Amino acid sequence: MSGSPAEPAIRAGAPWFSYATAAWAFAFALIHVYWAFGGGLGLPDGFSVPDNTALLIIDIIAVPLCVGGGLLGLALVRPWGARFPRRLLLAAAWSMSALCLIHSVPTVISAGIVLARGTRHTLSLPEQFSYFGYEPYWFLGGLLAGLAALVYQRATR
Repeated sequence: MSGSPAEPAIRAGAPWFSYATAAWAFAFALIHVYWAFGGGLGLPDGFSVPDNTALLIIDIIAVPLCVGGGLLGLALVRPWGARFPRRLLLAAAWSMSALCLIHSVPTVISAGIVLARGTRHTLSLPEQFSYFGYEPYWFLGGLLAGLAALVYQRATR
C-alpha cells in the first residue's frame, strides 16, 4: 500500500461519481467537437455552430475545459492523481461543481416552472433546447462533480 490519497476512495468502492464526472465531461468535449465540425445532432433544425462565430469560439474554448474536467474526475480516483496536492484537487472539483450549478440552476428552475404551468409550447426551439437539453446536462455535471468531490474529500481525510 503506497498510502496515496486517491487509494482510499478506490478501496472503498466509491469511485463511481468520479468516473461518471469524467464520462460526463469527455462526452461534453466530444459533442462540442462534433458541433464545431458542423454536426447538428441535438441542435435545433437549421442551426450550425460553424456558421455562428461566437458559438464556434465557445466550442473551441469548451473542448479543452471539458477534457480538463474529465481528467480531474479521473485524478480523484486514479493513482496518478496522488501526484497533485489534495487541496488543489478538492478546490478544482468543488469549483467545477459550483460553476456548472451556477450556470444551470436558474434555467433548470425556469424549466420546472414552464413544465408546471404547461407552457412549454410557448418556447422557441432554441429555448426548448436550452431548458430541457443543454442546461439539465450542465446541472447533472455539477451534481456529479460535487458528489465526486465530497467522496474524495471524505476518503482522503
